Amino acid sequence: MTLLTGLALLAGVLASLSAVWIDREISVQHTGAASRISPTLCGGIGGLLAFAAYGLTRDLILASAILAAMTALCVSVSMDWRFGVLADLTSVIIALAALMAAPLLTPGLTRLDMVIAAFLAMGILGLAGLYGRLRRGEMGLGGGDIVLVGALGLWCPPVTAALGVGVGAALTLILGVLLKARRQTRLPFAPGLAAGFILAFIVDRLS
Repeated sequence: MTLLTGLALLAGVLASLSAVWIDREISVQHTGAASRISPTLCGGIGGLLAFAAYGLTRDLILASAILAAMTALCVSVSMDWRFGVLADLTSVIIALAALMAAPLLTPGLTRLDMVIAAFLAMGILGLAGLYGRLRRGEMGLGGGDIVLVGALGLWCPPVTAALGVGVGAALTLILGVLLKARRQTRLPFAPGLAAGFILAFIVDRLS
């Protein structure tokens, strides 16, 4: 193991633990007690995906980045679903992990492609939110959603990022219909966005 690989592994583990700590703090703020299920589930998913990535690529830097990014993404989804809150720090973790390892995951992906994809995703979601506000008089999404989608956009080419936002928006609309049927008015965007980007990335790799 080289020094760079060791530092990447340490950074991935610390970032993953930071995301789990954020989950704990948000839970305490909203319920007065830390959740045991959510941090365990988020950390477990991140760890399993990192282990799978290492098994497929034998790249410890990539595995460390996936550990950090997927743990942070799961925490974002969990917080938005339970409390309607997104912490910018989890999006920062996802973005930093992308800067470290996205080109390793997608050969040929340049830093310029990543930046364009991030701003494209933020722009599309921002315009969709603006349309919703003008049409219905309410924003429907917050600044945390914009930051999250920008961080996710750094992981993929611009076309894939646009597809991810589109699929994520469609899934969110479906979720909104289901929640409305259950008389739940708050609509979390993070679950749909996360699923949309993962599906778009899978489609991009298979095409």
